[in-house]
Amino acid sequence: MSRRAELLTQLRHQPFDLLVIGGGIVGAGIARDGAMRGLRVALIEQGDFAGGTSSKTSKLIHGGLRYLEHGQWRLVFESLRERHVLRAIAPQLVWPLSLSLPIYRGDPRSRWQIALGLGLYDVLSLHRGLGGHRMHSAREMVRQNPGLNPTGLRGAGSYLDCQMDDARLCLTNIVQAVGFGAVCGNYVRLRSFLKHDSRLVGAVVEDLRCAQTFEVRARAVINATGPWSDRLRRLSDPDAPTRLAPTKGIHVILPRLAHQALFFQARRDQRMIFLLPWGAYSLLGTTESADVDELDALRASHDEVEYLLEEVSRVVPEARKRVRESGIIGTFAGARPLLAFAGSSTRASREHRLEIDRYGLVSIMGGKYTTYRLMAKQALDAVVKRFRLQAERCLTDQVGLLEPVHPVVLGRWQEVTTRIAPDLLARLLIRYGTGAFRILELVEFEPGLLQPVCPHHDLIQAELVYAIREEFACTISDVLVRRTTIAYSACQGLDLLSTLTDLFHRYGHCTPEELAEQVERYHQFLAASLACWPSVSSVVPA
Repeated sequence: MSRRAELLTQLRHQPFDLLVIGGGIVGAGIARDGAMRGLRVALIEQGDFAGGTSSKTSKLIHGGLRYLEHGQWRLVFESLRERHVLRAIAPQLVWPLSLSLPIYRGDPRSRWQIALGLGLYDVLSLHRGLGGHRMHSAREMVRQNPGLNPTGLRGAGSYLDCQMDDARLCLTNIVQAVGFGAVCGNYVRLRSFLKHDSRLVGAVVEDLRCAQTFEVRARAVINATGPWSDRLRRLSDPDAPTRLAPTKGIHVILPRLAHQALFFQARRDQRMIFLLPWGAYSLLGTTESADVDELDALRASHDEVEYLLEEVSRVVPEARKRVRESGIIGTFAGARPLLAFAGSSTRASREHRLEIDRYGLVSIMGGKYTTYRLMAKQALDAVVKRFRLQAERCLTDQVGLLEPVHPVVLGRWQEVTTRIAPDLLARLLIRYGTGAFRILELVEFEPGLLQPVCPHHDLIQAELVYAIREEFACTISDVLVRRTTIAYSACQGLDLLSTLTDLFHRYGHCTPEELAEQVERYHQFLAASLACWPSVSSVVPA
């Protein structure tokens, strides 16, 4: 029986203190926090963990430099504090990144304004482990970034924030929550709420993997569904007013365009755009639009990709040639769960809101990825108080997300580790913590799993089996898009599909018919990711 199947059996038959709906980063953080406090926690997610907004971010843990000029100082301070916490508890998943802000003639923000903003950012961060900003001359900036457009460049500022693996950070919260006793199930859809005496007492849910419906009983229910929160609130209370105004943002994965991360202002609409290193590639984003009618099927459009390419080509002229020669690697689109606002979306707040309806549904709405742990803590504090649950205090800022491995413990695996290159062993220990031992077990049992998944990636086959058996991966897309990022690489994972389907058949007990359907859906995913490219290729200037 798979780990997921064991958890779903518990979900069917156990009563819970808390049912969390939504397996994105906020729901995952709540499950971890609740389980660590000693509560009986269940979590359901209708798709894969981090399958929605939480895997479609700019991959940054940051304070939000642009929020300063809108007067959102408290949000920036909270975000910078949480950035420090995440660096402490998950250094393998959240790492420092230097960002440069080139200043061009005609930009609305002068050199002194950039310096003032970065100085204030330093003050609010209290220099928690990263260091202060620097200002650079135009000549120095071009020397550091040879591809940068020197025409009209007046200088630059640089500062430190953090980059992350968003899907993996979410999954790690889920895995640790399960380790503390939470019962978490992906591909489990909410059908309806259970009520008794006008109070929520649980939910009717469906396991989409086997099309079976059952009840989950809980003393409290938390809605942590991000952009889908209003939809869920109206399932509890049809008269619930609108609280969110989600916006759509897209990102484009391109061949590597710059040595450093760049943060620059678009000329067309004054948005701030990131060009970030992301593995061997560059991540370009993001846009902002109200086109979110199809929350479950967002994708990048021709116009959105053209807009980003136009803006980045002004700052990095080489982008035009590189895109013509190598094309776009991929795109993704997600919805930001913004609280309802008036005016321009660029000025919308990223603060969060907690609300409890007349039936007892607790909804945590808004916010940003960086503050997920704080949002989870505040939601749990409110639930414990409102429903009088017996719980310990929050410790999520003190317990590491990945348990480090002491070198002495590796002695047990000496025979296996002698066959593994030191760089590979170090990567496994950093990426999986003590979970690396399960991978070593797999290699010990079947040495062939030490083989690379394909010539283009350094992952070994045992890591794919680990994703299937230990990380709740149910489909090919789960593995290639979220457990790894192979889907967003030049080969798109197509060279390893036969290997992965064989591993799913052997270790995931999938039938040939199920695997054929999964392969078809994965091809559909890739086609949707690049659907805008044929149109865009004709508008990239020579």
